[in-house]
Amino acid sequence: MVQVSISRCADYDQERVNSAVLTAIKLIGGMERFVSPGQKVLLKVNALTMKLPEEAVTTHPAVIKAVAAEVKKAGGIPLVGDSSGGMAAGQAPTKSTFEVAGIARAAEEAGAELVNFDSAAVAAVAAEGPIPTLHLARPVLEADVVISLPKLKTHSVTILTGAVKNMFGCVPGYRKSEYHRMAPRLKDFARVLADIYGLTRPALAIMDGIVGMEGNGPSAGRPRNTGLVLASADGVAVDAVVANIVGLAPFKIHTTRIAHQRGLGMGDLAKIDILGEKLETLRISDFDLPSNLMFEVLPGFLVSGILGMLRARPVIAEDACAGCSFCVDSCPVQAMKLSGKVPVIDYNRCISCLCCQELCPNKAVQMKQVNPLGRVLAGIVSHGKQKKRRRYLK
Repeated sequence: MVQVSISRCADYDQERVNSAVLTAIKLIGGMERFVSPGQKVLLKVNALTMKLPEEAVTTHPAVIKAVAAEVKKAGGIPLVGDSSGGMAAGQAPTKSTFEVAGIARAAEEAGAELVNFDSAAVAAVAAEGPIPTLHLARPVLEADVVISLPKLKTHSVTILTGAVKNMFGCVPGYRKSEYHRMAPRLKDFARVLADIYGLTRPALAIMDGIVGMEGNGPSAGRPRNTGLVLASADGVAVDAVVANIVGLAPFKIHTTRIAHQRGLGMGDLAKIDILGEKLETLRISDFDLPSNLMFEVLPGFLVSGILGMLRARPVIAEDACAGCSFCVDSCPVQAMKLSGKVPVIDYNRCISCLCCQELCPNKAVQMKQVNPLGRVLAGIVSHGKQKKRRRYLK
């Protein structure tokens, strides 16, 4: 049976994080089960965008240091790598994200090499999903061992982001936006994410769930202290367990269901052995889910009939917008342009990938119903929120 370990950790005090990470790893066999002396071990962090560690957008430096230390104890050679989302003046901002998020310093203090996938070599690999050839960072493919270090967060497109989606960062630079454009439908994009996870196949996933994110994640939501570290040889199982903790049925998450169906991991909770903490004591009944959850709980015939009216769309909050044009530069379908200092969105071109919301440094992109019928339906869903949530769990 697949095992997922869970340990509690109240905050990011380094000693407490070290202990929680060690406990979680020991419960599933210890780091020596995954790492042999002399092996190069790539720690695939979440370095989504330029946010401070306390904003709960990126993998916390304390978790990176704790895992790197365990890799070194096992005789491995740790490397820390990722590619951030978005484009700034034509350049991917990974280097800046490493600095702002404390990842560069964490790697230095842990004695780990820092790898920027945007400037690393790239390999073209065949895939079975909607994009037949994917371009992935060679350091990931050439590492002896890959360890995924995702952050526990909601996601306005995929509802939840975890170990499977974390591997999307193995796609360097602008290609991430290009893949959004090539697979604009959620289920197709989830198939792309499953492809990338299957091609990179992390040997171990250790989730930073000490302070996660709720609401309209993965960057515009609110930090939520969940106090957990999860570990497993099966990243799909980690995502399934986390979904249950925050009040979601695992197979309602497209990435989990598709990865499970392809045999890339276990998404069936009945076949997952939880070690350490008891799952029933960890469930969060009031975890705030993304605005577009409504889109997932409505009947399929209604969704397909009036798709454009139902989905919440990105809207610019002018008082919060700094006019930096980061969202404009990062839009994969060029559906945004500056009008003065404020971006204007062409909803006829928008594919609702929400890269703009995900990457805005000022949380100026908000999710709102722009269609009157959509606003009415959103009100209905809000009124019966708990009932809808229970239906989503079934």
